[in-house]
Amino acid sequence: MKIKSIILLCLILLVQYSFAQSRLSFKKPHYEEINFEDLMHRYLGKEAGTFNKLEGIYSVSCVITKSSKNFFTGQLKVKVVERKDNYGRVAILKDWPDTHRDFIEVSLSYHVTDKYPIVGELSTLSAGEAFIYKHIEPDGSIRDFSMASGSLDLLEGEHSEMLKRKVITYKLSYMKIFPKEKTREFVAGN
Repeated sequence: MKIKSIILLCLILLVQYSFAQSRLSFKKPHYEEINFEDLMHRYLGKEAGTFNKLEGIYSVSCVITKSSKNFFTGQLKVKVVERKDNYGRVAILKDWPDTHRDFIEVSLSYHVTDKYPIVGELSTLSAGEAFIYKHIEPDGSIRDFSMASGSLDLLEGEHSEMLKRKVITYKLSYMKIFPKEKTREFVAGN
């Protein structure tokens, strides 16, 4: 009787240990991270005056919609699944020369201090007005967005995917917080 209870206790402890290990490994994000020193090296490593109009600090908003056609009428029905306004702040910086990406997106709203995960990569398409944006999810999966710069302070992108008979659309809006175009002119004028 004692042996059965000892074996049962060992099995319970083993199951709890393996469950705790799987929970710890499940929550770990798969971002490439840089620290503050790496961030400064990237920023200060460029030549003076080589700022791109895309570089800056942005506030990010997102709208997720689900659309489907009604089976009987054929009308398109669109439903907003989630809306997040100004849910994060990011910095978009020009990446090192000779890398596979033109710009990186670094989260400034990350929950670990002194860590700045790279949550996106941008590649320029047509003269700096259109981009391919690769958004990196915490689990390591990647979503490709097509992005366009509507004005100097607004960048918008969209990604759609089919799920059964429904189309899920993710729309991102990046509103530039700093530097505004007037700030840049003032700094250049000094």
